[in-house]
Amino acid sequence: MIQQQFQALVVALNKKFAGKLFSKFVITLGDEFQGLLSSSSPIPDIIWYLEEAFPELGLRVGIGFGNLYTPFQKYAINVDGPALHAARSAIENAKLKRALGGVFSGFGQLDYVLNGIARILWFHRSKLTNHQRTILNFLHQGLSQAEIADRLRVSRQNISKQVASSGWFPYSEAEKSWRIILSDYVDPLMGAGNNDAHCN
Repeated sequence: MIQQQFQALVVALNKKFAGKLFSKFVITLGDEFQGLLSSSSPIPDIIWYLEEAFPELGLRVGIGFGNLYTPFQKYAINVDGPALHAARSAIENAKLKRALGGVFSGFGQLDYVLNGIARILWFHRSKLTNHQRTILNFLHQGLSQAEIADRLRVSRQNISKQVASSGWFPYSEAEKSWRIILSDYVDPLMGAGNNDAHCN
């Protein structure tokens, strides 16, 4: 059952992030998958999406940066190069340190910044109640508090209280800083030569 859900998730990821992929996500082993990103900008959304799909599993996500020695294909199979090795290193670090929320490797000194923000954001998400997660998921999709109240058939005051108690505003500011680092510092590096972000 979980394997079927996992396969459906990979299909959904390829559809949702199609414009940001050099090579589509593909399952490589029973519970592992990988893809090649043409931009680092969707990484926060990919991590959020994965956690929302399997909130109880604690999925490990490794993101590696570097060159590839193999040509791009439709699906990210039979790839080799520093990007893949960095992603594998990130996964090993995630296992060793029990780090969730995305682990970065191969980005130089930016590893510390990207990983630091990833840990703080994951820690914040791990403290949310199921109700708060539902509300924040809607906010993450761009819905207003009024729209969320209508969808959940509760008062706007209830939503406002939940948004405040969940710490959504400081969370969204931290995530915005993460996105700026990715778009302004990582993406220009990806444009230089045959560099890409390899997501495992």
